[in-house]
Amino acid sequence: YIFLLAYAASVCETPGKKGQPKGHRNTNKDELKPTIQAVEKVHTICNVNRGSTELIAEISTLYNCIRFPVVGVGVIRWVENTVTEPSYFKLCTESCPLHLALLDEVACVHSSLHDQILRLLIQLFESKQDELEILVQLEMKKMLLDRMVNLLARGCVVPVVKYIRQCCTKGDTDISLIRYFVTEVLETITHPYSPEFVQLFLPMVENEEITGSMRGEGDNDPVSEFIVHCKAHYTTI
Repeated sequence: YIFLLAYAASVCETPGKKGQPKGHRNTNKDELKPTIQAVEKVHTICNVNRGSTELIAEISTLYNCIRFPVVGVGVIRWVENTVTEPSYFKLCTESCPLHLALLDEVACVHSSLHDQILRLLIQLFESKQDELEILVQLEMKKMLLDRMVNLLARGCVVPVVKYIRQCCTKGDTDISLIRYFVTEVLETITHPYSPEFVQLFLPMVENEEITGSMRGEGDNDPVSEFIVHCKAHYTTI
């Protein structure tokens, strides 16, 4: 099975070279062996029920293997199965569980997997964690927002901001979490901005309920600077 998976993920055909019969295609297997090795290594690690502490010893191997797209997909599925266990966050003691930190690495090297990562983060963000104390739930959601901001910094901008904007519009998300997201994004971004980003993000920044406590007396704070810049450069908003 591992051979077939690695073959399907890494072997490709290239047009025949000059002098070869018409229609001939060459099979490129350069990535097959390293892909098989990467899948086997990660399968061995993930096939054992390990907590974050035990995973630390394997983190270098996991990071090296994640650069293969097929391994990146597998890691997302494995993380999903692990962190959606009902007791996972109840038993978790780290500020950022290693399983979710692995998603940051996948996001860093595979832009094509951003949507899958965001779907998982949204699923966790919206999950009921009634067994956790309210403050612990808020800290958990802030940690998930950190993962979303990392995803945004890696290029998945509009989908992330669009989701938080929806949370803001629906009014079912604690305002402190929206404020936390806006603060983290303002510290991450710099102009120029796309019109679509401004259209989604500016209303949240202008919302007094969200950013009122973040503004200074002048225009030197990040909130005011963002608003002033957008008003000066995006007249269609």
